[in-house]
This record gives sequence, C-alpha cells and structure tokens, in this order.
Amino acid sequence: MKPRNHNDRFGRSNRDLNPLARQEQSRAQAERARILLQSARAPAPATQLLRPGVSTATPVRYSTTADPTNWMSIDAGRPLIEAAFDTVKDAADRAIIAWPSRPGGGFVPACIFLREARASGRLAHATVGYWPWREGALRAARSILVSPDDIGRASLAAYNDPKKSDWQAGTLAHQSLCLLEMRLKDLVKSRPSAARVASIKSIVIRSPTLLETTSVFAPDRKKGASAYQVAPDQVLRRVRKYTSMGEPNAGLVEHVGAIGDPTRTPFALLGLPPVQAAEGFTRYLGSERIRRHGLDLIVADLTRIGRSEIEDDWERRLDALLTALDGVEGRRPGVLVVAEESFIHRRAFRLLKNHAEMRRPRVKALQIGLYLESPMLLGEAPDMPAELPPISFQADIKDASLAPLRKELVALGRRMRDEGAPRAAESVSRVLAFVRRCASLPLGLTDARDIADIIYDEDGEFDAALRALFRPKMVLSDLIAAGELHPVFAGDIKKAVQKIEAKVADWEKDTPVAAKLAELLANPEMDSPRTTVSLADRRVAEVFMASDRAVGYRCTVVDHRSLATHLAVVSPARLIVVGPTSEAVQALLTTKSRLKTCYLLGDAAGSALLSAELSSIESLSAFQSFAARAKLLVSALKRGGSDESLDHAEAEFSVASVIKEREVDLTQADEAYRGEVIQLTMQSGLRLDYRPGGEILLLSPGELRPFERIQAREVQPGQRILVLDASIREPLRLAIAGSRKSQQQLAAYHSHIADIYAKTPGDSTTSKARNVLTKMHAIDPSTGDEINNIKRWLKADVARTTVEGSRAPGAARDWPRFRLFMEAVGVEESLSSLYWRFAVLPARSYRAQEGHLFNQRVVQFVLDPESAGIWKSMQGLWQQVMEAVDVIEDVNKVAFEGDNG
Repeated sequence: MKPRNHNDRFGRSNRDLNPLARQEQSRAQAERARILLQSARAPAPATQLLRPGVSTATPVRYSTTADPTNWMSIDAGRPLIEAAFDTVKDAADRAIIAWPSRPGGGFVPACIFLREARASGRLAHATVGYWPWREGALRAARSILVSPDDIGRASLAAYNDPKKSDWQAGTLAHQSLCLLEMRLKDLVKSRPSAARVASIKSIVIRSPTLLETTSVFAPDRKKGASAYQVAPDQVLRRVRKYTSMGEPNAGLVEHVGAIGDPTRTPFALLGLPPVQAAEGFTRYLGSERIRRHGLDLIVADLTRIGRSEIEDDWERRLDALLTALDGVEGRRPGVLVVAEESFIHRRAFRLLKNHAEMRRPRVKALQIGLYLESPMLLGEAPDMPAELPPISFQADIKDASLAPLRKELVALGRRMRDEGAPRAAESVSRVLAFVRRCASLPLGLTDARDIADIIYDEDGEFDAALRALFRPKMVLSDLIAAGELHPVFAGDIKKAVQKIEAKVADWEKDTPVAAKLAELLANPEMDSPRTTVSLADRRVAEVFMASDRAVGYRCTVVDHRSLATHLAVVSPARLIVVGPTSEAVQALLTTKSRLKTCYLLGDAAGSALLSAELSSIESLSAFQSFAARAKLLVSALKRGGSDESLDHAEAEFSVASVIKEREVDLTQADEAYRGEVIQLTMQSGLRLDYRPGGEILLLSPGELRPFERIQAREVQPGQRILVLDASIREPLRLAIAGSRKSQQQLAAYHSHIADIYAKTPGDSTTSKARNVLTKMHAIDPSTGDEINNIKRWLKADVARTTVEGSRAPGAARDWPRFRLFMEAVGVEESLSSLYWRFAVLPARSYRAQEGHLFNQRVVQFVLDPESAGIWKSMQGLWQQVMEAVDVIEDVNKVAFEGDNG
C-alpha cells in the first residue's frame, strides 16, 4: 500500500519531521503565501515623486555646541543626504555604509534631510519615518546648531515666493512655518562680539538646535490613543524666549500649535517603534498624517547606537518593517538603511534585495558607500586621494587546525539564536573572541596571565574581567552554564569546551603568532625605531610591553585603535600587524604615509570582519580610491592562508563584546570607602555607585551647556545623566590626558623627577634605584623587590609622547606605593598628593579603586570652558558623550558601617 504523502497537495506539514524542520517548513509556506498575496494585489504605479517647493534655494550652515563659531556646510555627509533625496524620488530601497569613520547614528541625517528639503526647495513638504525609535536618538541632534540667519532667509524666500500658490496649497501650515522661522532673525541681533567667551555663549544661546527646528513625533503606544500626539512645546523651545513668537500680542501662539501638530506641520519626522511583527506597524502606517500626506522615506538606523536596544534580533524586526511596507496600499516609501559595519550592511542589503524581488513593479535595491574621514557629517567634502603610495603586504596565517573549531562554534551560536537562546549565543560569541585573541597573542598564555595579575590587581569587576582575558576557565564557565540551562545544547557545548581546553594548553608557553613575531624581531634591521608593531587591543599591548621579551625591543608598540593616527604622525618604514582587525584594515587602506612593507601576522582564528570589510571597499564606487590596496590585501591574506568563507560566516554571527559591565563603582579614592552609597540602576540595566556627595552630570534643558552638575543624593528616577560606562571612559580619558592642563601638570611632575634623579646618589640608574629602595625599606620594612619599578619611576621624564599628545606618567600604580617612593626621595606628602591627583591620575585609565577621582575629573572636564579646544580636535567625542546619556530607573541608598578610608 502506497504511503500517504501529508505534504504534497495542500502544504500540510509532515509529522515525521523534527520540530525544527517543521518550523522551517511552516515558515517557507507562509513566505509562499505572502508572495502569492503580494502578486495578486494591484501593483502600484512606478512613478517618480516630484514635489518642488520654494523657487529660490538657500544654503544652510551648521555648527556644534563643542565648536559654535565654526559654521559648516553638510558637504562631508552630502552623499548620505543625496541618497535620501533619491530614495524619496524613486522609492528604491538603499543600504549605505559610512567608512572609515562612523556617522554617529541615523537620526541626525534624517533631521538634516528635512531641513535641506525645505531650504533647497526640492520638496514642498515631506514626511520621514525613523526606525527603530528610541528616546536616546534625539540627544545627538541637541549638540548641532543651525544658523538662525539661514533659516530666516529660507523662510522669507518661501513667504515671498511668487509661485507659492503652486506648492503651499492644502491643509498644511506653510504660512505658520514661515512666520515662526522668520522670527529667528531676532536671534541674530545684538550679539556681543567684544569678548570671545561672551560671543561663544551668545552663539550657543541664540542659535537653535537641529532638534528644536525639526518637528519630531514619538510613537504613542497607549491603547486607544492616536499614533502621534501634538507636541507644540518642542517647536523652537529653547530659543523661543529670545524672539517675539511667545508674546501674546504677536499672534504667533496658534502658529506654534500648528507646527507642533503632526497632521499640519509641512515637514514631520515620525518615530516607528521596533515591533516584532508586521501587524505592529498598522496603527502607525495608518496614522492620520500618513493617510493625508503619505510617507516619503524611512530611515532605518542600523549603526551601533541605532540598533543598541534591538541588538539580538534587529534582522527579524527589520524584516517585519519591510513586510509591513510591502502591504501599504498605493506608493510604497523607500527605505534608506544607514550602517557603519560591513557585515551589518551586507545582511541589511540582503533583506532589502529579497523584498525588492517581490515588489510590483520591481524596484531594484541598491547598496552605496559614504567616505567619511571624521565622525560627523558637517564640514567640507573629503579630498579623495587620486593615488596612494604602494604598500607591500605579506601575510602569515598560523594554525589551520582552528578552522573546524570555529565552524562548530559559529554553527552552535546560530542554532542558539534561532531557537531563542540569545544569552547562550552571547557566551559562544565571547568564547570565539577568546580563541581569536589567545591564538594571536604576542606571548604565551602563562606569561600573559602572570603579568595581568600584577597590572590588573584590583578586586573590582572591571579588573577581574581583564584578568579573565587570559584565563580559559573563566571564559568557558559562561558557556558551561549555558549547557546546564539549555540541556539540548549540552552535548555540543561539552565537546567544544574539551577541544578549546586542549588547544589552549598548546599555547601556554608560546602561540604560533608569538613565535613568528619573535623570529621577525630577531633581525636587527626589523627591530629598529623605524618599525612599528600594532596589537589588536590596548590591554594586550600593556601586557606585552610589561613582559621580559619586550624589554629589549627598540620598535614602537601601538594598538589597532591608535594605528591610523600613529601612521599619520610617525610614518614608519615597516609595520607588523598582529591579529589584524577591522580598525587595522581601515588604517592600512587609507594611510597616506610612506609605509613600505606591512607584515600581517594572524592565525586561522583570523579576524571575523576582515573579508567583509575588504569586499565592501572593493565593490562600492564611493571607495574606488582604495580598491587597489584592498585587492592587494585580499591577495596577501589568501596567500597567507586566510579562510574568506569562514570569516564571512563568523562576521555574520556577530561577535559580542568581551567585557560586559554590570556595575561601575565611582565611590573609591586611594583607599577603601565605607560610607553610604547611592546606587543608580539605569534603563540599560547598568548599576552606578556614587558617594552621596559625588558629582553627576545631569542632562539639562539649559541653554549654554547640555549638562549641569548635581550631587548623587539629589538625583531622582526618570532623570537623564551621563553614564561613565566602558564605551565612553577611554575616549574621555584620552581627551583629559591630552588637555593643556594635564600636560602642564605632568610636565611639572616629570621636571621634578629629573631633579630627583640628578640628586640621587649612584653612578647608574640601577645603583640609584638600590639607594632609593634602601630608604623605602627603612620607612616600610614590608616593601618588596621594587628595583625594576624604581628604575622606571626615576626615569619617568623620558617617557615617550603618545600620538594623542599625552605621555605616560611613569609612576607607581597605586597611591600607597607612590607616596612611599616620594617620601623616600624627599618629597612631602602634600606635594605628592597634588602630583598624584593632578598629574598622574589624569593620564591613567579608569580603575575601580580610583573611580571617585576619575568621575570628578570627567565632570570638571566636561563643564570646563577651556575644554572647547579638545572637543574641536577630537571630532565626534562630544557626540559620543551625548549618546552616553541614560535614564535612571531606580535610586537606592545603601548604608555601610565605618568611615571613609
């Protein structure tokens, strides 16, 4: 008897399949049904949208609160804005990647697009959707100023346009917008110019921000409420009192209400929430605004900051958005995806392409590039180099036996994500990162562990995480725990753990990459001041520099993050890149230095992003100046043994961060603090610990500065504060270390150390150090063998200047040892304390035992008017600071017994 086929005619599921296969079969059936429904719907006409506005275009200038006197065009980010105009015109979906710098999110470009659309006359009115909506997206637009004079002139041109009857018809409040924006001319009058500081304050106070000049409407998720509520308070909120628009007799109050109405304002930005299913967009896409005036463009922000709240499943949510748009009656708006990472760009484009194939009539999805030299869209267009000096690339990829292990881990991580276990998948990501990092270590794991235990010796979470970088058991514990939580993966996890432990055991004394590096640097010509070694991580570089094998090297050692600046300033003849990453690739492809030879030392664990990065540079016309170098680099990697297909697979799995903070201690200073602690739980889940009197930077509605100083005891839930997590601490530390004040104070300390060295008895550095150690023993008999450290402390004045302009202090790592050393060389404790607080600590990275002092330095630095020069020189840092703001969810006071240490 012929067996019955349960899946032949009516698409019914075969019950013999396993649950995962049935789920995949059901998904395929639903997709086929959607395609049939899509093809059955009457196709929308393939028309181009032309909606011209004002006849006379007005150029608009922008500046930043960090550098308010420098008014700029948007020529640096012009390709992104033009891509938005093209998307409105032809409704084709586009994915744009910014490279090598990051654009800082997609919200600011969306606001600038609306401003340019009005001022240029290219659109009479426009409605833009921003996805995924998050409240924090608005912050970056607060730091950008728009010229009130330019806005006023553009509105005057619109008000007097002889053809305005052709484009101002309908129910939109064009007249109200003109009357309000023309009043911004009031802001230009009577600006003080005698004193520069007064002038800067006046510019900031009297220049509207990009946010308050854009009508932004957040999605309302309350049941029964309108999708978008009126919001008149946002209209020119900050600068309104400096104009006549708020006066009752001026007759402009009703116009403010019109521009704050989502159904009446000519230019509107509507937030679209990151819902999980297409049905969730129905009330927003069917809102009164869109029903009346249509939806012209959706900006999908897939930058790191843009997808921060949907990191685990952004792909599924973007697919839900595209599915909802495919069901829109009439003209479907185009989607502009903004990305800054190659593998995100490629995955997003794949989704756009799949949906484009189902559109009727067909509209081809496009992928484009934006060459961005600095992390902001403002300024002149970058000067694309016509020709770059040639570089000879030589690659050596070690330990091919890692390839099968990587494939198994990537497959396991994908299964975990697909089956709803994102936390378990994150533990696989961390294990992958550990394998790559250890395989490319420039020294053996045993040495790395011993040195890390000395350098990162605190009990806090951050130092513990740094020690874990070189400890397989600490990293693998999360993966083992995932197996206990999800038994279905336990067998695969056990096998993977055994293979990793066996592989890591071979790297205890040396790694293949470390052996090759030692072989290269054994050549005196290679180990010279004209050679630079670049390591993947600053922490690894610190450990390597403290090792015995690195003591005698004459070459310079940097990390990949500072490589681009180093190449621009130093221009070495030879470069050795250990464990090449995306940042290293960017530096190599764009450098204009006279670098002759570059050696790429890696392992089969490779860099997950290399192939993705290089394929984008090769294929997109925006980066054609760098395509030749990219091809040479790809060829060198292939000759050296890189596995391109494996790199792509791992890149798409998306490697998670190695250090995941759960709390940041900002209470400690020098000794243990045992007083009352204010614990703040943030919306992101991070916990911050402050002393009651600890200073906090509160996001302020004030005019001159976006932050004001308050004490921790004064904070309340719902307030927005600057969060000093790991992502912002290091950029701020570099800025503080490079500031003029810090350099002057460190220079004074180094000058004093030079005098101490000259006066200390002894005919060599070693003999001088022994003399100092004897005095330290006399003061504290428990002092250990500090000869090598004392030699370094006595020669602190010869420390090299970093590419950022700062210098290493060359001092003891903690206050008790610093105080003991200074007492032994005859410096009073009062002066030692000043050196410690104002010369040594500002040059140091955050450490939990100095968290209170680090926080104080940051607060002072952000509020100090003299920091303006730093904000100018470190492009994008101010925007990073604004993005590091988070909402307080809970405040808890914890009392401890005892007094301050």
